[in-house]
Amino acid sequence: MQNYQISQELHSFSKTFERTLSKPQLGRLKEMMHGIIRGQEANLSEMARQNRRKAGKTVRKQVEQYGNMLESFPMEELLIQKLKGLRGDISPDTPLYYDLVDISKKHTKGFEDVGATWDGSEGNPGRGYEIIDVSVLQKDCATTLWRHLYSTAEEGYKSELEEMRKMLTYFQIAWGGFLGSWYFDEGNDSNKKIELCLSHEMTFTIRMNVNRGNQDRIIELPDGERVKMMELWGEKAQGMTMWQSKRKKKDKRLVQLQWEKIVWKHKGKPVPLYLVWCHREGDPRPAVFLTSRTITDEEGASLIYHGYFNRGKEEAGFKQDKFKLGMEKVQLRSLHKTKQLMKVYVLVDQLLSKIYLTILEMGNFIYDLLKGFLKGTQRTITKWAVADWYDALCYKMEREFIRFKRRYPPGKANSQPSLFTNPLQIW
Repeated sequence: MQNYQISQELHSFSKTFERTLSKPQLGRLKEMMHGIIRGQEANLSEMARQNRRKAGKTVRKQVEQYGNMLESFPMEELLIQKLKGLRGDISPDTPLYYDLVDISKKHTKGFEDVGATWDGSEGNPGRGYEIIDVSVLQKDCATTLWRHLYSTAEEGYKSELEEMRKMLTYFQIAWGGFLGSWYFDEGNDSNKKIELCLSHEMTFTIRMNVNRGNQDRIIELPDGERVKMMELWGEKAQGMTMWQSKRKKKDKRLVQLQWEKIVWKHKGKPVPLYLVWCHREGDPRPAVFLTSRTITDEEGASLIYHGYFNRGKEEAGFKQDKFKLGMEKVQLRSLHKTKQLMKVYVLVDQLLSKIYLTILEMGNFIYDLLKGFLKGTQRTITKWAVADWYDALCYKMEREFIRFKRRYPPGKANSQPSLFTNPLQIW
């Protein structure tokens, strides 16, 4: 059983669902998660192939079972349970990234409610589904917390703002408020979204659009003066920070920082906010951030800059799901089933993050083993690389050191500790 140890981790990860799901539902959910990890594809047929030996059924019959079960899973409730378990790990400075992305369905026919989308990477309109993705960054590991899929053509769709409001409601239910420090991309700087963030009393940072030209945003200062946003900044920087490339260690650039306190009218009352201006050496234009954090010195402004641009790790994680797992190749006609499958992706990502963080806590010894296993094929250690290494190492242990008298191994493997609490035990 090549994936026996991964299955053990999946079993312990799913224990919190035992009161919510029936035994058949829990079994099918674990099979689907196991199939995604093993097959590394989003198709139900591939999930069924990876679990065919376990169930002893035809692929077609299993695909029908997965499709029927997928529609009845209470996925929102399961994700809320995981959010509640994570609540103690979220500090006021923990970055949470809100990202609006899409999956393209240009040439599909017969799918439900395929609506208009905007492809941000190509800058062209298209057809498909929109996704609101929320991730948390802990120890340089981005973990997806929620993935809300919707279509502009589905019944009941009103606006992107309403979909954002729906998604934020789940966090309020799970945490009783909004923890951490939320970062929003440039397309989320509308007045209505800023008002929504202020209404929820969340700590937020929004990247503002600096390309408005003559239609630049008018900002009110504490003394009542009203000026254009891009006219606030002087020629002399108030502070400096250093940017370093993740790929090229020698690529370092200075970033000039300026900050200014402003007043934002919320429900007729003035609310103090701050603007942070950042210009990296060599960039054609600066970046400006609107934040609810109090900025009084260089350290606070630097935290805003680095906190926002660490979102690259979150974007890399989503792209890995999108391209590695073939998220755009999902072939479910039902929009509701597609929404459910996206949430199963979230559970898989959280499981892999758990294994990844536990492995890296063992120190440089395990990290060097990972580098040796990859043999230079990857520059960075990803969650999927850890899962592959972990699986291969357990497979080697079973074949070389454990001799079963029966054809199949017993149900309980006492000889395999969970995640190798003592690294020397692997030898």
